[in-house]
Amino acid sequence: MIGLQMRSLVIGLLSLICPAALEAALVVNLVQIPTVSVPRDYTGNGVGFLMGAFEISNTGATGAVLQSITLTAIGSGDDSTAFSEIGLYLDSDGNGSYDANMDTRYGAAYAAYPMDDGSLTYAESTGFASGASKRFLIVGKMNGAVLPNYQQGFRTIVSSVGVTGAVPTGIPTTYTGGVGILNGATPLRLEYDLTGTSAPYDYSFRLLLDNHDGSWISGQAWGGPIIFGQAKFGAAGTTPFLTWVTDSTSYPVGPFDTTGWWASSVGGLPYDAPGLYFGASPFGQSWTPSGVGDQLTWFGTANTFVDDGEMAWSMRRATSQPNSGSATLEPAHRVGDYLRVVSVAGAALDVAPTSTGGGSGFAIGAFDVVSHSNSATLNSITLAASGSGDDSSAFSDVRLFVDSNSNGSYDPGVDTQFGSAYSAYPGDDGSLTFTDALNFSPNETKRLLLVVQLNGPTLATYGQTFDTRVTAISATGNMHSGLPTAVVPGIHIQAPTLTLATSATVQNVAYNEQGPVGIGVQAAEFLLTNNAVGTANLDSITVAAAGSLFDQTGFASVALYEDTNVSGSYDATDVLYAASASAFPADDGSLTFSQSIAFAANQSRRFFLVVRLSGSAQLSDDFWAQVAALGVSGGTETVGVPGTLVECLSINSAAPNPPPSGGAGGDNDSGCSSNSRDSFWQIALAFICLIAAGARKKATTR
Repeated sequence: MIGLQMRSLVIGLLSLICPAALEAALVVNLVQIPTVSVPRDYTGNGVGFLMGAFEISNTGATGAVLQSITLTAIGSGDDSTAFSEIGLYLDSDGNGSYDANMDTRYGAAYAAYPMDDGSLTYAESTGFASGASKRFLIVGKMNGAVLPNYQQGFRTIVSSVGVTGAVPTGIPTTYTGGVGILNGATPLRLEYDLTGTSAPYDYSFRLLLDNHDGSWISGQAWGGPIIFGQAKFGAAGTTPFLTWVTDSTSYPVGPFDTTGWWASSVGGLPYDAPGLYFGASPFGQSWTPSGVGDQLTWFGTANTFVDDGEMAWSMRRATSQPNSGSATLEPAHRVGDYLRVVSVAGAALDVAPTSTGGGSGFAIGAFDVVSHSNSATLNSITLAASGSGDDSSAFSDVRLFVDSNSNGSYDPGVDTQFGSAYSAYPGDDGSLTFTDALNFSPNETKRLLLVVQLNGPTLATYGQTFDTRVTAISATGNMHSGLPTAVVPGIHIQAPTLTLATSATVQNVAYNEQGPVGIGVQAAEFLLTNNAVGTANLDSITVAAAGSLFDQTGFASVALYEDTNVSGSYDATDVLYAASASAFPADDGSLTFSQSIAFAANQSRRFFLVVRLSGSAQLSDDFWAQVAALGVSGGTETVGVPGTLVECLSINSAAPNPPPSGGAGGDNDSGCSSNSRDSFWQIALAFICLIAAGARKKATTR
């Protein structure tokens, strides 16, 4: 009893002497991670890579809402041109690393900073209960509009945060993580052509000074090229040139007259396969191009076919020359008489099992066909189906179109059909070959669109998928590239889907609040909306508690009501959804309310979380809530679950009596014995009195 009275007295004194002591604080702390060294065009395999991290923690006694985070770039590189994407993610799985399939994006991504050393603001409301901590990950992609140079650096600081209900501290931070560029600009281009239908394959190489990046300075010299075949950044590669034999008529290749193996890495890159090295006798000779257009050529054979995109190469400027030491690591470019097929990345379409689209259907995948040094004619293309749905019965029409206006989408009456139409695939996961003639000029790209209609003899079922890849082509030229392509996600058969939206307005209430005429207080509202596909089945709603209020003893009742009169707010006519509970089973625990309800297509239903307080709450306690799970059935899917954690209640008056016991040490989460609590509050009161006395003394001596 004395401890509780002391606590109430201390909190009251704090509110008069130091009101900021009751205010929540969001503290920003950097997470120290090493600087990552990457090539200047590195994108983390298309999903980005971790380049910084920080944590935000609520150290206050009440909840707070984070509204925005502003990052500011620093470093020697140009932040406005080097990046192709800068994003911010919540470390959802809590493992401290970036996981593209698990972590949740915070705010919208940016393509780059607006200027060098500029700032980006990410806006999204995120609740922080008292004591909560969340880690944020800065994720980037290089390969921007202007590739950065060797050894340039890019770092980030958290310069500000927008907060409601708290005081942000720890900002601006020092820099976190960062990026160092392994390889810089090069004015050289390596091209290769290969012919033959079986080993050994004939290769021809050309190393050309084309000055495509504008970095060439007269007098620059380079040591011999090192060629890596089938090697990827950060991963082991094979050694396809182990059987390489240089055509003797190639020598000398400029000043180089020998070949060998270079086993060490280039610019710190972990290439496990050695590279083919061109050297000179005597050692130390270098190539000094006379001007743009100067080139080295050589020929030879190897038993391995190295496809476009699988070969990298490196040279190093001689140490006595301008810009010496700038290591380069570049892709080699395959040229010649061949076509390359590339799948166009995209997300699966959510459609109904009877969808037929417009015209001949709707597009569910796209593939680019690219020519190179020679004109070419595509004569046929073979598509293979995959996914969980039955491709032999779900479709009623399958066609291939050329994207004639190059807008990336299917336009009935504009795009040109390639080959014949099919009613379906011959079997599940079967293949279809489309035969026609499509002509290509040198270095031309044409996009082909797979267009289908569903509503086949056996309708697809909810949740099934239908995907596609190109497995073969017939065309002029030889050794066509990129086959089989990556799988393109095509269709996801959309199920009835309940989308959750959560809202709440923080209410200041008394420790024993019962609501108007004792019907309870509306703490939060949860809106569930079905899509247009069909009937959705809701079976249960699980609500999780958070905040400093002791949820096991702080309530007299916890219930969910449906807004049956569609008034938008809780009133006495609303109907109870499932049975109410007297309290949560544990502090920060969860309650599951179970009752089956059917949602018609496009129907929305609003539910209110309604509580009555038991009288044990203490001054400045707060209560937060979120929907942790929705129980559904009949193929129903959910979106937005778990829901947003929202602050609901703030206690503005203290209980005059001890709260009901929650077990040993269960007094409002303190975990202390009654004697230690009494001593604590007595010491705290004495300390506050000393502060107050000191303040009065200073005031009288000024």
